[in-house]
Amino acid sequence: MKILTIIPAKLDSTRLKEKNIQKINGKPMFHHSIEYAKNTKHRNKIIVSSESGKVEGLLPDDVFFHKRDFNLCGDVEVVDVYLSVIKRIDESFDYVVCLQPDNPDRTNTFDNCLDYVVDNNYDDLITVNDDYKRSGSVRIFRYEHLKNNFVSKRVGVLRDSATDIHYEKDLNKVRKKYD
Repeated sequence: MKILTIIPAKLDSTRLKEKNIQKINGKPMFHHSIEYAKNTKHRNKIIVSSESGKVEGLLPDDVFFHKRDFNLCGDVEVVDVYLSVIKRIDESFDYVVCLQPDNPDRTNTFDNCLDYVVDNNYDDLITVNDDYKRSGSVRIFRYEHLKNNFVSKRVGVLRDSATDIHYEKDLNKVRKKYD
């Protein structure tokens, strides 16, 4: 399969300053999502979307940068960020995997999530936390459905115990796991 992975890593977080580049285990937080995305058997193009040159300067050479428009920062629907990335690419994929950068300790592997989508013939999948509330640590779309703004008829959920980092206390909790 041919996969496009999008990691939205804005820096204008209101709850935790420059959250997505905070260090966990010596690496910027969003790098944990990049490493997660690289751990796959599939062809995978990884794009980080940000308004920040700081984020761009921290990217590995094999990861692409998408300069996010400022109107897609702040409190916006993240699917609009994904659509913005797709509109600028002249390439097609089987699936789009979207990884929130503030969930560095996912419990499902990248390929397990993809296999779950394929095995169940889902058009869309979103992770839920241990309380079964939507977490979105991983969101997978069938590429054509997302690109064409289709409403998904076959939606799946998968439980994932990733820590969703919003505040300093969340960040410290995850840092303790890596110490």
